[in-house]
Amino acid sequence: MGRASERVGWRRQLTLALFWFGISFVWGALLAVTLPFILVPEHAGPGSPALVAPDAKNTALSILETAGLLIALLVQPAAGAVSDHLHTRFGRRRPMIAIGALGAVASLLLIAVSPSFIYLVGVYCLLQFSMNVAQGAYQGLLPDTVPPDQRGRASGWLGVATLAGNVAGVVVAGPLAPRTACLVIGGMVLVTAAVTVTRVPERPSVDQSATRIADRRPPLRPVAALRAYVAEFARYPDFCWVVLSRFLIFTSLAGIQRFAAYYIHDAYHGDYRLFGWNLGSAQTATSVVLAVIIVVGILTTYPAVRLSDVIGRRAVIVSAALLGAVSFLLLFLATSLTQVALFAIPAALCFGGVVSVDWALMADLAPRSRAGKFLGFSNLATAGSQAAAPTILGPVIDAVNAHTGTASGATGTGGYRVLFITGALFFIGGAVVLRRVRLTRIPDSDEDAPVSTRFAVT
Repeated sequence: MGRASERVGWRRQLTLALFWFGISFVWGALLAVTLPFILVPEHAGPGSPALVAPDAKNTALSILETAGLLIALLVQPAAGAVSDHLHTRFGRRRPMIAIGALGAVASLLLIAVSPSFIYLVGVYCLLQFSMNVAQGAYQGLLPDTVPPDQRGRASGWLGVATLAGNVAGVVVAGPLAPRTACLVIGGMVLVTAAVTVTRVPERPSVDQSATRIADRRPPLRPVAALRAYVAEFARYPDFCWVVLSRFLIFTSLAGIQRFAAYYIHDAYHGDYRLFGWNLGSAQTATSVVLAVIIVVGILTTYPAVRLSDVIGRRAVIVSAALLGAVSFLLLFLATSLTQVALFAIPAALCFGGVVSVDWALMADLAPRSRAGKFLGFSNLATAGSQAAAPTILGPVIDAVNAHTGTASGATGTGGYRVLFITGALFFIGGAVVLRRVRLTRIPDSDEDAPVSTRFAVT
């Protein structure tokens, strides 16, 4: 493992961020435009059958994603903790990244040939398991190699990689047949993981001897081990508040991303004109609109990082969350695809601000010797939000849409208005929660000292 006290040049930071691009490419392409149209293709046929009834598509999407993301909630923190204690001649992070990436590629090949909804749920769960094995270890690799005073800039690179991966995913997958897109997604995982495994060296750390001593202690009983695992986080309340805030903000962002394809299809009924340009299909329209939004987010990352160095990371994230709330309230009033793109710009600024700054804030507030465990735990926010949005809102959207349809039988859109109001409330909640964070960074020399025994309160 590389020592985090060493200076890291921009090329190394870019290499470190590359797999984050691959991870974001997967979920941007798969969740935004590929899975919705595997479930219900715009033009179903023998090679691309509809796997669920159209009037149950939002509920089916919620079942699919919830099943997979519940696995992610469990796997990523565990994978991060395992990588903290793994000792191989290839390092402690890279072997798990390689194994997870290969499993993800195999899962995507199976998704491409899904013959039924139940089969799709099963292989999607396998994909979530594999990707989170890789990501849990990968998140520990970053603070291993980046010193504290460079984490702001490194977080900016991560933000760029996240947003660039998202936009590349939706742009590349948009014009492709959904099942063909799975093959391209698999190729991206393979390439970015291979570069990370081969180009990011790991060396033994100065903390490894202490870790080996801890590894030789008698194992705890399962209940005691779980209690000890959870109790450690109580010593770092500010980190936990950031995780909760991340969950609330990302739930809003996940909600609009998950249901964008079906919202555009149902709300605009073939009128897919963006600034006068006819995009032709709901799949292409979804891809282009999301791409525009994410590009705006990318342009936000560098200013957000620089601003966070001046006013603090917390202030940037709070401001971003409030922008997101404004955006969702505007989307409630949208009557055309062009208005959707324009009204979503504040949400794009929110997305760029949060993803470029919040990793640095979490890394600052986590003990470095157990970074894999703590940043893996942060997946409770990331994956939890991805699960919460479709689980809570999918059935609600279908139910409200069914009661707001027109007399001519056209699909109702009232459920999507519920989505926008709920999202605005979650953004505001994320901003309020973040106000409880007191510290700016846990000093590495004090990371094992008890910081607090309870959550900080105002």
